[in-house]
Amino acid sequence: PAAARGERYPLVIVFGGIARETSWMAGWGEKPGAWGWLMVNYRRYGLSEGRPSEEALSKDALEIYDWAAARPDVDRENIVILGRSLGSYFAVALAAQRPVRAVILATPFDSLAAVGGKRYPLLPVGLLVNGRYDSIALAPRIGIPALFVLADQDDIVPIAHGKALAAAWGGAKSTLTLPGGHRMVEWRQEYWRGIGEFLGGLRSAQRRPEGSGIVQK
Repeated sequence: PAAARGERYPLVIVFGGIARETSWMAGWGEKPGAWGWLMVNYRRYGLSEGRPSEEALSKDALEIYDWAAARPDVDRENIVILGRSLGSYFAVALAAQRPVRAVILATPFDSLAAVGGKRYPLLPVGLLVNGRYDSIALAPRIGIPALFVLADQDDIVPIAHGKALAAAWGGAKSTLTLPGGHRMVEWRQEYWRGIGEFLGGLRSAQRRPEGSGIVQK
């Protein structure tokens, strides 16, 4: 629903997998009430234009966050980033640079180098130019809560890579392991129920202090 004047909603910004149009998810799944949802299409997908690369998409993620956080109907202290597969990297990178309440990392990887090109066949070669997608290098410095959604038979990003990222995470973390493979995760109701429970826990918990979520070492 549209926000009344002066009312602010918590927001989930969603970065999907590679070669995916994400807007269909807005009407799918049991999402908790009173949350706004912003589905992001990468350059070249959906109605987005341009050439994708790690640098370009990371810049886009920052600009999208800044635009959303400046909206008068968004509660900027409760912005959560949901990253699925490739999108998990942009969720992590964004959490390392902006005040994010929490992240949800679905079928994530530790780094593209660790997974290897043979284990990630859906990534076009052009997207890998000048890109490392190294989430695990950032993870220890990020002190916000994270939900890791893993697939126990993941044939694209083996579950060990998600577990490695979770082990390196600098903040509180919980894990939801779903049976099955990498594809079609968003079509499963248990996926959305798990996300809803995590978001509900955030709403009931005390809000964190202002800051970037970075753990000072």
